[in-house]
Amino acid sequence: MNRALEQAAKSIIAAGGNDGRTSRADLKAKLPTLPATESKLVDIFFKFIDHRDFKTGAQVTAKDVNRAVEYAKEHMVAKYDLNNNGLSKDEIAKMSLTGKRAVDLAKALKEAGIDPKQGMLATWNSFYELTQNVSQSNRVDYTAADTAKISPELAKMMITATHQSSYTHVKTLADAFEAVDQGEIVVRTLTDKRTGEKLLAIDYGAGDNTYGALFNMSNKLVAQIHDGDISFV
Repeated sequence: MNRALEQAAKSIIAAGGNDGRTSRADLKAKLPTLPATESKLVDIFFKFIDHRDFKTGAQVTAKDVNRAVEYAKEHMVAKYDLNNNGLSKDEIAKMSLTGKRAVDLAKALKEAGIDPKQGMLATWNSFYELTQNVSQSNRVDYTAADTAKISPELAKMMITATHQSSYTHVKTLADAFEAVDQGEIVVRTLTDKRTGEKLLAIDYGAGDNTYGALFNMSNKLVAQIHDGDISFV
């Protein structure tokens, strides 16, 4: 989320040109040139800054943007946690306009996430290097005996991971465990220590080499592990 926020800040500052001041007209002209997800985030972030430091006819400076980035990193995403323990619709309705913009921004940040091609996978070319340079958590080495513990969502991802090698015939978990070396599939969460980006890694042995897949936290396949190397899908 921090990287998405920083990219949005750069786009806002760039929209202002050489004078370092971004007006609403400047931003309006910039938005159509950005990818859809980034455009939405940039628009909401600008509105948050604009309302936070509102003055009639004022323009947003690079200093305003950078100050808002630091504020958002430190306070907003955690404060505006939008899960079942977060703010309700009624609570949001009672907030000031600036507060509502903050909630909008928190939502947009969670939706934007980090493009895997610009995140941790852009830094490390092999799966081994990746695992050695990011944090690992929630590791489980699954076998067929654990089938009952595996959720339908995870089962689907495990089957998808086996398809990244030559095991395209796999249709069930039983098929998957029978196909892979030692009948074992490893699942773990990888977290970039710098940005907080998270990916779910599913790997296994195939002919004594490492194969598998990497998924974002919305269960979307983003990269394959092929003979120990990482490539984007």
